[in-house]
Amino acid sequence: MGKLNTRNLCRYVYLLNAKVDHLAEFNTSQGVLTREQLYIIEMVAEEPGLTQKVLINRLKREQTSMSRAVQKLVDQNYLIKRQNRDDLRASYLEVTELGMEALNELEEPICEMTDGLLEDLDYEEKKSLTDILKKIHL
Repeated sequence: MGKLNTRNLCRYVYLLNAKVDHLAEFNTSQGVLTREQLYIIEMVAEEPGLTQKVLINRLKREQTSMSRAVQKLVDQNYLIKRQNRDDLRASYLEVTELGMEALNELEEPICEMTDGLLEDLDYEEKKSLTDILKKIHL
């Protein structure tokens, strides 16, 4: 891929990210969750016992900002943080019942937002995009 195409790709990825950020504040019965907060809750729900260190690596965030984000979700009762008995520096995360309720409550609005973003794509284009994003993410 030439420089011009790479530059355009970077631009479009950035613009898509900005568009999603603009659209992705989700109202729950308990308040508003940002895209990042929702993503953290989803990651922990998919992998109970996940550590903050893993979250830091996956989200490419600084330790202090991730610690603040996790603590806010703990304070809002979306997550539980349990300290590792063998390594007091490590803590494991679990989703609370309230966190699971928020995920269930937001499933439809998330799908609606995504459908709106992808409305101009046909089935094959959506499938290709999903495959590409999976490949990049993993």
